[in-house]
Amino acid sequence: MDAHSFFRRLGAVLLGAVLLFGGLVKLMDPLGSQLVMESYLRFMHLGFLNFAAGALSLVFNLLECVLGAALVAGLFPLVAGAATGVLMLFYTVLTLALLIVNPSMDCGCFGELVHLTHLQSFLKNIVLMLLWALAFFPVQRQVPQRKHRYVAFGIVMCASLWLMVHSLRTLPALDLTDLRIGTELAEGRIPLLGDDGEYHDEVLLKGNVMLFSVYDPERLTEKEMDRIYQERSLARAEGFHPVVVYAGQGGIYTSDKKTLMSLNRSNGGASLLVDGQIVRKWTNASMPGASELSQLSEQDPSQLVADTELRGRRLLGIISVVGVVLLLI
Repeated sequence: MDAHSFFRRLGAVLLGAVLLFGGLVKLMDPLGSQLVMESYLRFMHLGFLNFAAGALSLVFNLLECVLGAALVAGLFPLVAGAATGVLMLFYTVLTLALLIVNPSMDCGCFGELVHLTHLQSFLKNIVLMLLWALAFFPVQRQVPQRKHRYVAFGIVMCASLWLMVHSLRTLPALDLTDLRIGTELAEGRIPLLGDDGEYHDEVLLKGNVMLFSVYDPERLTEKEMDRIYQERSLARAEGFHPVVVYAGQGGIYTSDKKTLMSLNRSNGGASLLVDGQIVRKWTNASMPGASELSQLSEQDPSQLVADTELRGRRLLGIISVVGVVLLLI
């Protein structure tokens, strides 16, 4: 391989790796990606499409994974190169508009993992456009690839789809929100307004608190609501202090929707707080039973936090590194 071919290949691999990693990170947090998409739709005066924001975010995230994997593997260079060029041009123009208008929103380029300013986001896309130009300009004829790379591409795509489906059904494997597991709460971090018109944030800062957060009450089914009531009774019987918080009106305690969505991505999900520290989270469909609650009350909170964080980082690392290695071999 001559120097020119080497640098073309290097440009494609680097660009592909960034796209693949970014797509995987965002697939891990479908609700977060949906919120970012809604922000972009509002910015582009397309708010009437908010009903499709979730589906659109999944499409773009999967597209980044597909194109990223194809670039790293060196497959379908003409199609992948053209599609990536169009996508990167769109992203670059969009981030330039964000830089000029300077709205109060995050680019969401890497989900909650890395937050970039509008300038950083624009410069990042300029660099990626330069890598694209290095990899695909001038256009060259397609070089046949070894068959096992198509197999590797298929494996990575299956892993991406599994991650998407898994994340849609559960909480993000890697919690990266401002209210992630391990966060030590201070008064006002989760504003808790009581039905008496006063704030009662202090109830979350002492003892073992099982906090049930409902950020969209209208979309909570009767079955899901019953599950919260049953779990609340179990938690109280095991010595926990159960607290149910609604976004808007409807409960003894209320808070703002954005905060509750950051706390727990599951509508009607549960979060365990020990002396103000967030140590575990569950979806509405995976609430802990009496035996698990009994064990939790006896376990070291710091160990619970460490175990959860390790699992998330390990999953993202394995999928990303193994994916790139498979595609390069």
